[in-house]
Parts: sequence; C-alpha cells; structure tokens
Amino acid sequence: MSLEPVTGLNTINNVLKLFRIKIPIDAPVVSYLTRAVLTRELNLYFRNLRREDELMSFESLDKFSEDELNSICIRRGIEI
Repeated sequence: MSLEPVTGLNTINNVLKLFRIKIPIDAPVVSYLTRAVLTRELNLYFRNLRREDELMSFESLDKFSEDELNSICIRRGIEI
C-alpha cells in the first residue's frame, strides 16, 4: 500500500535534522505511541475506503472511466 503514515515524529525529526538529532520510532517509550497513532491512521484509512465502496456499490461501474477504475483498484491494493 502506498499510504505514508504521519506519526508526528516525522515532522519533529525533520526539524531536529538541523541539530543532527533524531528520535527513533522504535524507542521504548515512543514505540507505544507510534503504534497507537499508526493504528488510528490505518483504521481511518480503511473506514474511508469502506465508505467509498458503499457509495460505489449504488452506482454502476460503467460510469467510471478505465483510468478511474485503475486508480480505485490501486488504492485498494488490487492488482490489475
């Protein structure tokens, strides 16, 4: 999946690069918070996909162009 999670640490680490410091995401205290944030982001992502699927189920797939169908499949990790 091409989802790039934003844990907040990415932003902080980008700022800390100026001082040549980095917070590892697998540090003991940070790993729990990172896991919680990533879990939340993935749940939100999948919830949005489910909503889109529900909306599309009421529409005919003939209405979509081939490019739109390709992007829908790629977003869901379906090989085409």
